[in-house]
Amino acid sequence: MVDAAVVVAWGRGGVRALAAAREALDRVNVFPVADADTGTNMYLTLLDAVRALPGGDATSAAETGAAGGAGDLLVRLARGALVGARGNSGVILSEYLRGIALALAEHRTVTGAELAAGLERAARTARGAVARPAPGTILTAADAAARAAATASQGPGASSPAVVAAAARDAARAAALRSTGELDVLARAQVLDAGALGLVLVLGALVAALDARVAATEPVAAASAPLLALGGHDDAGPAGAGVSEVLGMMAGMVPVQGSPGDAGAGPRSGHEGGEFEVMYVVDVPVGGAEHPARVAAEDPAELLRAELARIGDSVVVVGGPGDDGSGLWQAHVHTDDPMAAVTVGRAALATLRSARDGHEVGAPSTAGADVALRQVRVRHLPGPHEPGHVPDVAADGAHDARTGASAVADAPGVVAVTTAPGLVADLARAGAVVLLREAAGPPDLTALHRVAVDARASHVALLPGADLREDDVESLRATLRDDGIETLEVLPAVTDLHVAVALAAAQLVEPGAAQRLEAARSALDAARWTHLDTAGVPAPALAQRLTDLLETLLVRPGALASVLADDDVPGVALDVLAARATERGAEVVLLRSGRDGGVVTLAVEEPESVDDDAEVTVEAEG
Repeated sequence: MVDAAVVVAWGRGGVRALAAAREALDRVNVFPVADADTGTNMYLTLLDAVRALPGGDATSAAETGAAGGAGDLLVRLARGALVGARGNSGVILSEYLRGIALALAEHRTVTGAELAAGLERAARTARGAVARPAPGTILTAADAAARAAATASQGPGASSPAVVAAAARDAARAAALRSTGELDVLARAQVLDAGALGLVLVLGALVAALDARVAATEPVAAASAPLLALGGHDDAGPAGAGVSEVLGMMAGMVPVQGSPGDAGAGPRSGHEGGEFEVMYVVDVPVGGAEHPARVAAEDPAELLRAELARIGDSVVVVGGPGDDGSGLWQAHVHTDDPMAAVTVGRAALATLRSARDGHEVGAPSTAGADVALRQVRVRHLPGPHEPGHVPDVAADGAHDARTGASAVADAPGVVAVTTAPGLVADLARAGAVVLLREAAGPPDLTALHRVAVDARASHVALLPGADLREDDVESLRATLRDDGIETLEVLPAVTDLHVAVALAAAQLVEPGAAQRLEAARSALDAARWTHLDTAGVPAPALAQRLTDLLETLLVRPGALASVLADDDVPGVALDVLAARATERGAEVVLLRSGRDGGVVTLAVEEPESVDDDAEVTVEAEG
């Protein structure tokens, strides 16, 4: 039977198996986007899932979860995967685990027939989460596994979960082997589907846990545990034989680029389905005393899927409402318009807030920040000739076992944090993993940790867009070291404009070069800056005040003047400012923040630094 100890051993074995195979899975990743990250995304997703289990060693973790039994731990595993899901494949895996948890949450132990029902629910919910399912993928493998499990549960040895799990694994493996013939893009690239192979590993870990019937001995992957405690490449472990088999299935496979003009379900030329990957969490916590739950939260998943499918591809929305009025969803899309995707999430949020308050949509809400869009992440997807595309990865060779970073290209990863929606696309194009904060305030260290790991580098530079407390920085560094990030450098980018200035300077250096970080540092060191709250200032007076501020920053001709203005700042005033800067021999870059408000931030970089970074703060009257 499946009990709490088996669930713990399964999760740990799955992490080890995916860690051992992640590089090979990344290399054969060509669908839905050839961005060489399916193995890494599935690994990081399951790692966060296991970290949601109780702390301690494997035995104590199982004992802690024994009160609710296997079902309780499956729920914890699913929630950890949902919050920590990465990429298209990771989001689908999280919904697969959620399906199992939905079916088995009330079970202290699980029989073979019950496990088969759980695998059927998992396949169904995973497929339902994808806006446009394709054949020959992880979804196809999940369907095959569910059918085989159902058949096995009705035959000889029907009471044995081990028999059911083995039948599911074998069927998933057979489906993965057929995938090349079911999806054009796989046939053109001459590879098997990476997501389907990843599911074979996860199901293989379940078989190994059931066969072993013993708890793992490594430290549990609590938030403070080293990543390598679960992420080692130990083929001697229970799932080692399964890993070797899957690696053998991929042996010698190097993706072959298809013709851009080929039709079918495969990727198009350029960016497949969109230039950016956008992900976010829609979070409706339990209402509490101030906002008690009247009814279960409405489920916005179908609306999110439909609206995101209108603006992009690779749409997956997972999660659902709880019985206590709470709800948690994760959305994923590839799109050319990242802020349109965020707008869809905000619309869903408005609906949920109104439902919690019992108001019509659009009416003032009292739900506050408890109903929130969290961890809004945007990443630029590599095109066919950009770093990170599968053929480049195959050529680059080995990758770091912990972060997924190339062992050849040692350039640091960059994380940019901003509250300015209008900057998001350009920051991502500049090579940063972007975290969009909904409002100024204390940093979300969990979100910062996540985007730093998503930078996929052992050395990460953070452009925080705000002042960070030193104790927060040290706490973040400590947890990131556990995930293989050796150094975290926090650059002095204290405003949204500083973030933009730093990345603009870095873009002038050859992509991937370590010198990009030095260029960003130099630009920040050279910047003299100030800001003005323009609320209530008439346009003519505002133009004069802005030009006066500019005069305090300009020292000599040839400077670069960058301006970031909120959307309520009159354009005529900015035009006067730009004209004056040009008269003074400065090059001008005007940026809109994409948010309501009247703040203008100015930064000037002289041809040669005349002073350290300096600020003049001026607030408008009335």
